[in-house]
Amino acid sequence: MDTSLAKSITKLATGEILRVDNALGQSIAVVQGMLWITQEGDRRDIFLSDGDSFMFSRRGTALAQAVTDTKLLAFVGEAAEVIEPEPAAAADALRTRAAHIRLNQDLAVYARMAQVPAHQVA
Repeated sequence: MDTSLAKSITKLATGEILRVDNALGQSIAVVQGMLWITQEGDRRDIFLSDGDSFMFSRRGTALAQAVTDTKLLAFVGEAAEVIEPEPAAAADALRTRAAHIRLNQDLAVYARMAQVPAHQVA
């Protein structure tokens, strides 16, 4: 019996989108790359990178877009489909936004380490 996960890994090219309907309680894990997730009714932007995982917390549709070429494990039902990539300009804007968010997250961590309020670091 083949118990490897190799056949379960989904590959998304930069800009490709995984659409998950009825997402509540389903989950996704990034093996390699970076993914941007948005859920219906949720104003947050969730970014995942190597080793990160996320469980969808909202009913309705969720979208997971590859910021870079990404390998992921999608523990989702059959109501999921891969959508073609956005134009290059949109993908570039998404990568820039992801880099900015990661920078802000890093600054917040360093501020906590130095016990300096994050708004004084940026």
